[in-house]
Amino acid sequence: MKKWLWISGWAVPPTWFAAQARTAWPHARHSAITPLDAAQALSAEKFDALGGYSLGALWLLRQAKAIPENVPVALLAPILAFPAECRRGGRVALAQLRFQRRHLRREPAAALADFFERAGLAELNQLPSAAKWSAPRTAELDEELSWLEDWRTTIVPKSWRGFIGDHDPLLDASVMKEIWPELEIVANAGHAPGPLLKAAKEFF
Repeated sequence: MKKWLWISGWAVPPTWFAAQARTAWPHARHSAITPLDAAQALSAEKFDALGGYSLGALWLLRQAKAIPENVPVALLAPILAFPAECRRGGRVALAQLRFQRRHLRREPAAALADFFERAGLAELNQLPSAAKWSAPRTAELDEELSWLEDWRTTIVPKSWRGFIGDHDPLLDASVMKEIWPELEIVANAGHAPGPLLKAAKEFF
């Protein structure tokens, strides 16, 4: 049975994401972790395939040289640079991203609820974990937001496959297609991973 490791998106619970992946690939084993935990997970175990979603995709792209060429990689809603000012497909202005960080520090639950609504992930607000917050968890999410502020990538390995929705509220698929011609645009899909996982299944 093929073992997948998925690096989830910002604030997206890994257990929830792994369940989404199992729906698309029921005959494979799926593990998922946060971007902050990705390095440790990759060094602790070998996997047959890797996937990244949103910030998780950006994390993988930054580690591309360290990932063996024979390992298949799927990138869902991939980020090349998040701030709109970078002109690499991100729709969110840097000022808005910094506001989100301040909002997170003051009112973490409200900041996450707002993000999930805007990203088309409103169902995550119904999870029991949505109401559970701690200072360490908030600090981790704040650090990952700093990555979205600062990280850029220009290298996409030729064998990696990317999938983006044509209605993604956070990423401009047409701009990203110009930068990465091999990127697959998924019709009638947004930022939520479900439809992107189904599209990726056709290639893996």
